[in-house]
Amino acid sequence: MAEEKYPVPEMKPGEEIKILKERLEKLETQLSKETVPVEKEEAVKQEIKSYLQELQQTPSFAPPAKTKDEVSEISKFEPSQQVGALVSLVFQKGLTQAISVARDLDNPAILDEFHDTLADHYYQRLVEEKIV
Repeated sequence: MAEEKYPVPEMKPGEEIKILKERLEKLETQLSKETVPVEKEEAVKQEIKSYLQELQQTPSFAPPAKTKDEVSEISKFEPSQQVGALVSLVFQKGLTQAISVARDLDNPAILDEFHDTLADHYYQRLVEEKIV
């Protein structure tokens, strides 16, 4: 039996930064209580990945018609180009749409590499905005 797939919920552009900022404030508090030093960059990237995975698991009832077209188009690319196409999709259609497409590609390796790439991207953005 095939796993049922759901698109992720829609959110306004930039809303993911606000959510990540709130999550990172909680992480900072938690890290300050740790007795074993943890590399801050690695902890922040792990929190971003965790957030992306939560988004990926969140069901929604939005129609997936556009997603199917994008999945079909991106699946034609070489695996090395699929992650780049997904990152471009984040900037064109938003994070939730890109995550939905990545999940529907049904390729765990691509999804994992996409999460890593996004974690690096959002970490850099948070640094630039002086949130981290």
